[in-house]
Amino acid sequence: MKTTGYKTGKKGGFTIVELLTVMSIIILLISLLVPALTRVRRYAQFVKQKAQFHSIGVALDLFNSEQEGYPPSDRLDTAPAPGPFSYCGAMKLAEAMVGQDLSGFNPNSVFRRDGLDATGTTDLYFPNPGTGNVNFPLYVENMKSRRMYLQLENANAYRLTEVYSTAHRAGTNYADTALSPEDANRVLCDVYTRTMATGLKTGMPILYYKADTSKILHAEPNTVCTVANNNIYNRCDNQELVDIPLPWVTPKGPVHPMASAGSTILGMTANAGIFYQKTRDKKISSGDSKPYRADSYILISAGFDGEYGTSDDVFNFDE
Repeated sequence: MKTTGYKTGKKGGFTIVELLTVMSIIILLISLLVPALTRVRRYAQFVKQKAQFHSIGVALDLFNSEQEGYPPSDRLDTAPAPGPFSYCGAMKLAEAMVGQDLSGFNPNSVFRRDGLDATGTTDLYFPNPGTGNVNFPLYVENMKSRRMYLQLENANAYRLTEVYSTAHRAGTNYADTALSPEDANRVLCDVYTRTMATGLKTGMPILYYKADTSKILHAEPNTVCTVANNNIYNRCDNQELVDIPLPWVTPKGPVHPMASAGSTILGMTANAGIFYQKTRDKKISSGDSKPYRADSYILISAGFDGEYGTSDDVFNFDE
């Protein structure tokens, strides 16, 4: 006898409950995976930033050996009236490492923003201004004396006008006065790249502070920016840059947490004393507080978030 089969009318496949279950599992796995990948990416950038600091450190030690001292980091240059001009630690670091024109440091430099010598008459970086007034022998001797301490591929050297838009610079302590077409406002930028309001994709300027070994303290001063204090490091050395709002936010965005005390944009109040808190050597718990690297210099990267004074800042020392 032939057996008669009956069709139930059901088709094979996922039910809506099974589909939702699979989707929930996928979403759960993604939620676990994305933070892990972000942490790996941040750590990779942190290692890359430390490597950049190591390269700069080697170059600075070579500079110190050949020039008998580390580059200065004070916030102004030596130009007489109508100077001095804003020429802070980050800018002086760039000049020392690659020169104002990216052709090497001139050992006759007195770290003037306009690139002139101590007399204010000889241009140390651009002595070949145009046709009809070319002193070629001077130019040749100038280039022979140059020293490139940091290779350009490791420098990330940019003009401030490429990092900060005119709107961001306006109204800050840093006045972008155009002294010449070859303006000396170059800085070395960190590895945490983002697209700035200028359209350029780069990192934030690396802050450079030289230790004053004649001083003994490391405490937040209750005065405006001045050299008249007993601190080994002066947070004012780069305050012109720290006071410029975040350069990728348009219109002009919030200030850095480490900006000048009392600075407010979009309701955020800054505290310049953060510099002394973050650079204090926490291994020294008794007596007067001391900074890390009290005998040399400090480098600071704004880190992943691009803000100076937050928890992800990177230093050339181990906290």
